[in-house]
Order: sequence, then C-alpha cells, then structure tokens
Amino acid sequence: MERKHAVAFALVVVAVTMSLAANPLAHAADTLVRVNFADPAGPKTIEGKLVVEAADGGVLLLARDGRLVTVGHAKSPHVEKLDRPFTGFNSSELARALCDELGPDFEAVQTRHYVIAARGSREYAQWCGDLFERLLAAFLDHWRAAGLALEEPKWPLPAIIFSNEADFKEYATADAGAFAGDSKGYYSIPSNRIVLYDLTAGKGKKRATTASEIKRRAAAASFNMATVVHEATHQIAFNSGMHTRLADNPLWLTEGMAMYFETPDLDGTQGWKTIGEINRPRLARFLDFVRKRRKRNSLETLVSGTDRFIDAHKATDAYAESWALTYFLNERHREQYVAYLKQLAKKQPMIWDEPEARLAQFQSVFGSDLKALDTEFLRFVKALPRK
Repeated sequence: MERKHAVAFALVVVAVTMSLAANPLAHAADTLVRVNFADPAGPKTIEGKLVVEAADGGVLLLARDGRLVTVGHAKSPHVEKLDRPFTGFNSSELARALCDELGPDFEAVQTRHYVIAARGSREYAQWCGDLFERLLAAFLDHWRAAGLALEEPKWPLPAIIFSNEADFKEYATADAGAFAGDSKGYYSIPSNRIVLYDLTAGKGKKRATTASEIKRRAAAASFNMATVVHEATHQIAFNSGMHTRLADNPLWLTEGMAMYFETPDLDGTQGWKTIGEINRPRLARFLDFVRKRRKRNSLETLVSGTDRFIDAHKATDAYAESWALTYFLNERHREQYVAYLKQLAKKQPMIWDEPEARLAQFQSVFGSDLKALDTEFLRFVKALPRK
C-alpha cells in the first residue's frame, strides 16, 4: 500500500497511544475477561483477553474475533475475570460473525487457517485461500529453517473480499481512511483482517468461474497481485510470533519483510518458489533514488524513524530502500538479521521507542559503523543484475 499502509499504521499508533495513556502494564494471563464500560450510546460490554492494562485504568483487549479493542480510562472500564480460559473463535464462529457483520450477501469460505468472507465470487475466494495457505506454509518453513521459532496461527485468520473496487473503496475508507480506499488491499493491525476485492473482475468482463481462468487473469495483473501477497505476508508475520501487534516494530523491517515475499508464485501448487527473488520494480526505484535523491544519512533515518514512510514525497523511496536493505541483509548478514528478528519479536505492545533507541538496537546487532555498512550495502545493490 506504499504511503497508505504507513499512514494507516501511524494513525493507529497515535490513536491507541492516546487511548491508553502512559506506563502500560503488560497483562499476560490467558483468562477470559468481561469489560463493562460507558459509551455515548449507552453501557457496553465486550469479552476477550487483556493484552495491556494501563496505569490510568484504560485497557487493550483481544476480542474473540481477533480484533484489538481499546477502552480508554475516560470510559471507566470495569474488568471482570471470568472463570474460564480465553479462546479465539473457531472457523465456524468467525465465519458466522463476519457474515453477520457484513450482511447476508456475503458467504464464508473456510480453509485450514483462513476464514474468507466474500461477496460475488466463491471461486475467487477459494483461489485466494489456496494462495494464502501456500504462502503461510512457505513463510513458516523459510524462517524456521533460518532458526526462528515461529508457530502456526492459534486462531483462524480473517479476510474480506469485495466483488468490486467501488464497494471495497467505500468499506476501506470508513474502516481505515481514504488512503486505504485508494489501495488494492490492506492489512489492518487493529482488526487483524486482510481486506481486498476481486482483482480479476475487470470492467466489461464476466466473472471468472474456474481456477485456471482466475490464475490467467491474476497473472495479467501481477503488480496488483503483489499487493495481495504483501498484505497477506503482513498478516502472517503478525500472527506467527515474528511481530507483535501494536508493538514498536520498525516500519522498514515490517515493510521490507512483506516485499521480500511479495513476488507472486501463481504457478505453484505447493511451496512458494519466489521467496527472496530480486524485486525488479523496487530495485529500479532504489537505484534511481541513489542516483538522484539519497542523502548520506539515509540508512540512519530509515532504520530509526517513520517520517519518510508517511511523507507522500518520500514514501516510495523509503519502501524501495526497505526492500533493498532487507534483501542485502538476508544475502550478506543472514545470521545477524535473524538475531535482529528474534530481538524484535520480544517487544511488548504499547511501548514506543524513540528514534535513538531504534537506531541503537539496530547497531547492537549490525555494528556501530553505519558508514561502512552503508558502503557495503550500496556496492552490493549496484552489482545486482538488472534483468
């Protein structure tokens, strides 16, 4: 989603930080709780698992459908512990909840790890589900082989697929803002949902009804399909133990990870052969950035901050550099990169680092001499084949 995804992330961070105030206290218990709170529309109740209980009385709750719900102290939340463990919705429960929320013209497609609420094309939803399952299996295999102790998602992962761009835009704008409405799809950290629309149902075309026809049309729109894979990778990373939702995950790392996987493998039936392939559009953009706009402190500002991702004039370059840095570190400093991922996986939600702390953590793994690393980085990327 380029700038749109980064802006969405930034706004979520601001909103939730304001809701929960300072000095959050992590809450590790898996007990089901009931939170009663005041709302302008009247008293409300929600059940789930406490993720954070802030010092001022606000709470961050993981609901059974996977949503992260904030209840600020101004709503006077009262937490009641229930005498049973927290469990997320199973596939049938999640399917029912999604369709009840979205309306009777949606139907649910279930795979081993996903529940996809779709309107318009069950065949496209099933095709996407198969794609997601292959991506998930390949993601876990790839990083487990590198030494990361990742696990399968504990609860089914939700996805929503609209039948056309107009309906998607209306929902996305209301859910996450105009930036999401202008995209081809997005992953929402608060709701834990991928939200997409049928990319094969172009204007004037009959809807594809077979997997082979869907695959053919998807291949013709490979750039748009890269967005689908990108957002699905985010969801997997945040549900396998690699990233923690609403923790201070460096944007260059989370976006670089998604771009490392975003080259679609539409021909495979098992595995994902395109993991870590050179991302040609990102490479071309980064080399243009290096020639014309890149500043000497670019590596430092990338790993320590978020401003470049939010700035409309800088975001595309920041994404390209994030992919290039991710590719470089995996090719030349793989053990350090994995060690860095292990450190980041320990981050707790609602604790935000200053840029200096992000930079220090990066340097603690990759070395304090950023100038030398940057020189090696640029030399490596400039030598990559262009075709």
